[in-house]
Amino acid sequence: MKISCKIIEDLLPLYIDDVCSEESRRIVDEHLSECSKCSEILKQMKKENLPMENIELNLTEADPIRNLSKEWNKKLKKSMLKGVISTLLLVCAVLLIVHIFVGIKIVWK
Repeated sequence: MKISCKIIEDLLPLYIDDVCSEESRRIVDEHLSECSKCSEILKQMKKENLPMENIELNLTEADPIRNLSKEWNKKLKKSMLKGVISTLLLVCAVLLIVHIFVGIKIVWK
């Protein structure tokens, strides 16, 4: 069965990642044994795959950004808390001033 190189080229990424079916793998193997062009494309694709060291390096490159995000979140929480406390103090001060100068008393029942 003759399968076009275009179809094999579409299957090569799956073949490299070992996620294609056994039938597809067998067909690709047969085609690669006969077609030097597709074999060359396969070699090139394998070279272009990222080595595991680069993947691990990319994962660790995100650590400073994560740390910065945590720091910003801490500062945001502190700012919110300061705002709430300031607002409560301001409300208490206004009520105290109103009580002292105006003489309005708040009665709790």
